[in-house]
Amino acid sequence: MNRMLIAGAAFAATATLGALCGPATASSTASTTTVSSSGEARPVADPAYKILKHLDYRGPGQASLRLGYYHASTDKGFGWTKVKNKHNITKYSAVEFIAKSPTREHIGGQSYRETGYAGKYTCSRGVCKLVKQYKVLLTVNEKKLRDNHDKGVITQYCVGIIRCPNWVTTALSKANSRSVAAAGPERYVGAYRPFAHSVRAADVKAAVSAKPAAVAGTSRYVGAYSKLS
Repeated sequence: MNRMLIAGAAFAATATLGALCGPATASSTASTTTVSSSGEARPVADPAYKILKHLDYRGPGQASLRLGYYHASTDKGFGWTKVKNKHNITKYSAVEFIAKSPTREHIGGQSYRETGYAGKYTCSRGVCKLVKQYKVLLTVNEKKLRDNHDKGVITQYCVGIIRCPNWVTTALSKANSRSVAAAGPERYVGAYRPFAHSVRAADVKAAVSAKPAAVAGTSRYVGAYSKLS
């Protein structure tokens, strides 16, 4: 009798354990798959590949700006999260301005690199002198993914430093939007070629009227498709 009772208790314990383990396994599977209307299981889309914006682009079609990811510990990543968190470019429009650059080169496979510049001028008595400029590079991968859109923006950064100064984002985004803003005696300029070391303030003003630009107070954020002179 005792042997029968022990065997029965063991069987009940095994059944209970199976009942507890069963739903946990199903839940784990549900976190990585979904079930279609036809009952077919399929993988859940990786949120890193969510498209945040289709950017105007010098290459074919538009360039996808995907959410992406960035892991500082391994220095791995791509997309908007890497551009923003690693390189401190914080507006979509700053990325789009470089994406429209006529300076586009093939760097291997289906990857291309666009080039632009962000410059800072100090102006006094009608003359603006260049005090700092950064070459800005954008990498785009045109390979089509399962959603039938390109992988898109891989990274964008200022050459020579890891994190771009805040004014770089302002300069490029204002240049892209053709708006005008101002703040202090400095002018922040976005363009597709290196800047002249000295320009007349009137020439900067003309560039604002003729090309994508922005001015804030006495600071000007200017975009142009050729060198300011």
